[in-house]
Amino acid sequence: MRGLAMIDGWLRPRVPVARLDAVRILVGAFALVYLVVRFRYFADLSRHAPSELSPVGIARILSAPLPAWSTWTIAALAVAFGAAFVRGVRLRASAPAFFVALLWVTTYRSSWGKILHSENLVVLHVGILAIGAIASSRSTGEDAEREAGWVLRTIAIVTVLTYLVAGVAKLRSGGAAWISGEALGRWVAFDALRKIELGSLHSPLAAWLASQRGLLRVLAIFALLVELGAPLALVSARAGRVWAALAWSFHAGVLATMAIGFFYPLAGVAFAAFFPVERLPIVRRLTGR
Repeated sequence: MRGLAMIDGWLRPRVPVARLDAVRILVGAFALVYLVVRFRYFADLSRHAPSELSPVGIARILSAPLPAWSTWTIAALAVAFGAAFVRGVRLRASAPAFFVALLWVTTYRSSWGKILHSENLVVLHVGILAIGAIASSRSTGEDAEREAGWVLRTIAIVTVLTYLVAGVAKLRSGGAAWISGEALGRWVAFDALRKIELGSLHSPLAAWLASQRGLLRVLAIFALLVELGAPLALVSARAGRVWAALAWSFHAGVLATMAIGFFYPLAGVAFAAFFPVERLPIVRRLTGR
């Protein structure tokens, strides 16, 4: 029984309800801004030929493209549901509605030839927050804190698993080449050359880095340690914060050397569940606490 109690305490730690609200606001605000900034990208697919549709995920139910009016309507609804989600309006309805709408618009857009895996984590986080809103018993005191705890713990677990999967994929595809830095060097050089040929934004550091074998090995090992060591973030609150800082620095390095921005983790929002974000001044103003 003691063992079960320890497991339950780990899965459902006591966390201030204000922290869950803060994470919801931060995650929802990021997703909402992302939708608004890229609204036309998600809503207007008229420039694509019907033959370009290759449904992925839940969009596999389609055998033909949706009419233009429906893609605009769904994108607009996603924005409306997102605003309600951030504001905390009727969360038991708005949270799942926002998740479904966000999942659909990102999946449908990915069905037209460009899959952005950088969107996956924010969608998963919104989904977990939606499940938490549906399951909420509106209790108070310790029960409410434990409800907040399991939601944030689940977000942390899912975040860690995405990095672990990425690390395993590197080892499976590159193995020793990744550890030696050779695979990273080839990728940095190829990415920079491709962007230069296409006239796209590229990092001025790429050419120099590709020739630094020793540094490439250090960076490659660091990346693997961050990804394969991600489960250690679940050992304690402090370990989680240290790992989140290392993961953020990893993404900052990718941005600096390859001009590839994973903005969800770079904004810090992907790691919000690891920190007492309810103390942030902007969050306190929004929540009125």
